[in-house]
Amino acid sequence: MKAVWATVWLGLATPVFAAAPAPGDDGVAWLNKMASAARLLNYSGTFVYHHAGRNETSRIVHFVNTAGGEFERLEAMDGPLREVIRTNDQVTCYLPGTRTVIIEKRSARRFPALLPERLAGVSDSYAVRVTGKDRVAGFDCQVVTLVPKDKLRYGHQFCAEIANGLLLRARTLSEKNEPLESFVFTELKIGGAFSREQVRSKYAPKSRDWKVDTSSLVLSDVATDTGWSLKSQPAGFRKLTELKRSIAGRAAMVSQIVYSDGLAAVSVFIEPLPRAQFPQSLSHQGAINIYVRRVSDHMVTVLGETPAATVMQIANSLEFRGAPGR
Repeated sequence: MKAVWATVWLGLATPVFAAAPAPGDDGVAWLNKMASAARLLNYSGTFVYHHAGRNETSRIVHFVNTAGGEFERLEAMDGPLREVIRTNDQVTCYLPGTRTVIIEKRSARRFPALLPERLAGVSDSYAVRVTGKDRVAGFDCQVVTLVPKDKLRYGHQFCAEIANGLLLRARTLSEKNEPLESFVFTELKIGGAFSREQVRSKYAPKSRDWKVDTSSLVLSDVATDTGWSLKSQPAGFRKLTELKRSIAGRAAMVSQIVYSDGLAAVSVFIEPLPRAQFPQSLSHQGAINIYVRRVSDHMVTVLGETPAATVMQIANSLEFRGAPGR
């Protein structure tokens, strides 16, 4: 259950990105440039994800063709074989070890596209500072540090390639200012012509008889008043969207409410109680905290890249006002 929500927690309508101004010493402008570069540039390279004392190495190839289509291939270089192919918002994950193909819509942001395309209000909750220069994977980069103004969100440090703004390194810091996770390119090429062959799956031809898992696939979204609200909304967080989702394998629609402080997002999923008993629990995947509890006759799952106290506050203050219109 938690794994499903971890894949769809940011499955929102794709926003329209406006061209960012020249960054200069403006930290927010640098953040906008990073968000744009990760989606508009052609690049390929190897990066390392570090968390909980472990390293995971991945190879990424990303292209944008002349018609504006976005194509990406991500391959795990250590651990179990894994390949992710993305064409715009269609994501296909190949797991040769279990002979499984997972099909879903793009949801969680992945390095180097970690920043949301809309950053409105981020400076209300963070002090955004341009804090010097560094060098990563052979490229000069600009360091931008986000210092949270309270304990409800994490700190961040980003290093963006000077000329194009591509994010080369990202670090997430806990409420105690301790490292939680990091991404860093170790080898990178920026630019180059679009190549369909480089973003083609090497497992697709042999996966015809593999199991196909569409349990995370969102079939439809309906923007609506779900009837749920917060008695105590965390400072700086605003409701971004509220909808009901039809998800493959679910008999009933699932309500989802997303709150954001301009950078971090927290998703609330509300669904009828499952037949199987489940314990109230708090867990984490990297920097994402996940809190599950029962509210009346519903199961509530709250997750976000925030401290545990934030997702727990949201879950514990959730209440049902009644069906809309009553």
